[in-house]
Amino acid sequence: MPTRVAYDQSPPFGGYHDASWAACNGVVYTKAVRNENLVHSLEHGAVWIAYNPETLPAAGVEALAKKVTGVPYMVMSPYPGLDKPVSLQSWEHRLKLDDPADPRIDAFVTALKQNEYTHPEPGATCDNPEFDQDNPPPFDPSPAPAGSVPVGS
Repeated sequence: MPTRVAYDQSPPFGGYHDASWAACNGVVYTKAVRNENLVHSLEHGAVWIAYNPETLPAAGVEALAKKVTGVPYMVMSPYPGLDKPVSLQSWEHRLKLDDPADPRIDAFVTALKQNEYTHPEPGATCDNPEFDQDNPPPFDPSPAPAGSVPVGS
């Protein structure tokens, strides 16, 4: 696991990342996942749906999970402290929303998931048998410490 990255956006949607990507073929994580792993998934063409577990009601979480479960290049996780109930990320793109039924969610996914013109590694897999989906590397909401890798490295 590399040094933390000092991302300048929350949730991050590009930049330096971990060598190991979060499994992202229709995976709905119940725990917040380390940013550096999820950013690597975005590099592979995945769309990451993050949600604030304190502000998004269970029905909203369930509705979003239906859009992700079993769908290739889709991943979802809680993101404590998120400033909106929902945030979608793809490589170098992000959309924050208040409503999990917002039609822009489907438009974002259609436009950006596996779009070979918008992410650096077309054809890269989202399968990662070495990534423990049941016990992913923990999310750390604290500011990156001194000596962290700059986001653009």
